[in-house]
Amino acid sequence: MKKFLKDPLLHFLLIGAALFLVFGFFKGPAGNEENRIVITGGDIEALQANFARTWQRPPTDSELSGLIENKVRDEIAFREAVAMGLDQDDGVIRRRLRMKMELLVEDIAGLTSPTDEELQTYLEEHMDSFRQEPQVSFKQVYLNSDKRGAGVDEAAKKMLAELAAAGPNVDPESYSDPNMLPKGFSLSYVSDIEKLFGPSFANGILDVEPGNWAGPVMSSYGLHLVFVRERIEGRDPQLAEVRETVEREWTAKQRREFKEETYKKLRERYAIIIEEPLLQANDNKISTGSK
Repeated sequence: MKKFLKDPLLHFLLIGAALFLVFGFFKGPAGNEENRIVITGGDIEALQANFARTWQRPPTDSELSGLIENKVRDEIAFREAVAMGLDQDDGVIRRRLRMKMELLVEDIAGLTSPTDEELQTYLEEHMDSFRQEPQVSFKQVYLNSDKRGAGVDEAAKKMLAELAAAGPNVDPESYSDPNMLPKGFSLSYVSDIEKLFGPSFANGILDVEPGNWAGPVMSSYGLHLVFVRERIEGRDPQLAEVRETVEREWTAKQRREFKEETYKKLRERYAIIIEEPLLQANDNKISTGSK
C-alpha cells in the first residue's frame, strides 16, 4: 500500500484530477463558458505589476484599459486559433506544451521534502562531490631553471640551507628570481593552487611538513623552495555542514527520476508503432523486387 501511495503517476493523476475539479467548479454553466471571457481582479493586478516592473511606475487609467483590452484580444485570438485547429501539428506549440508538462511534473516532485536519513544516505553515496579538500598556507621562493641552467639544482640546495638558517620570517622576495607569482599565500584550496602552479606543485606541497623550508618543489614555471605555515587536511564533511547543498542536489535528482518514471508510466498507456521511413521502404521494395 505504501509503495502504491508513493507511485509518481498516482501523484500526477491526483493533482490533475484536483485541478480539473477546481476549474470545473469555477466554470459555471457549461453552455455559457465557451463565449465567456473573464478578466479577474488577479489578472488586473498582474498586468499592473508587470507594467510597473517595466516602466518603474504604475499605469494610468488609459494605459490599464489598453492592457486589459490587449489581454482580451490575446484570449480571443487564442480561442479562435484553437477552434480552427491552428495548434495542431505545430512544432513550436508542441515543444512549449511538452516543456510545461515536464515543468508541472518537476514541480510535483519538488513538493516532497527529504528526511535527514535520506540526505545522509545521499551524502554518503556521493561523498566525492562533497569532500572538503586540503588547504595550505605557504610562501615560496622561485628559481628560474632557464636562467640558471644546469646549476639550478646546486643553487637550490645552497639557497635552501640559507633559508633554513634565516628562519620562517625571512622575506622570500630577497631570494627569489624575478617573476610575477605572489610570494605568500593565505590558506588556499589545493585546487586553486593547482590552477596557478600546476598539479605537480599542488601534490608536492602536500608532502611538505609545516614549519620548515623545504624543496625544491617543481611547478609549471620551474623550481620552488617553500615554507608551509599551515595545512588543513581534507576530510569528509558532516551533513550539517553541507546540508543546503546536499538537499539542493537531492531535490534535483528526485525531480529527474520522478520525471523519467512518470514518462515511463505514461508511455505504457500507448501503443508505440515505429514505421519505416517512406524512402527506405521504397528502397527495400526495389531491392527485393516487390510491387
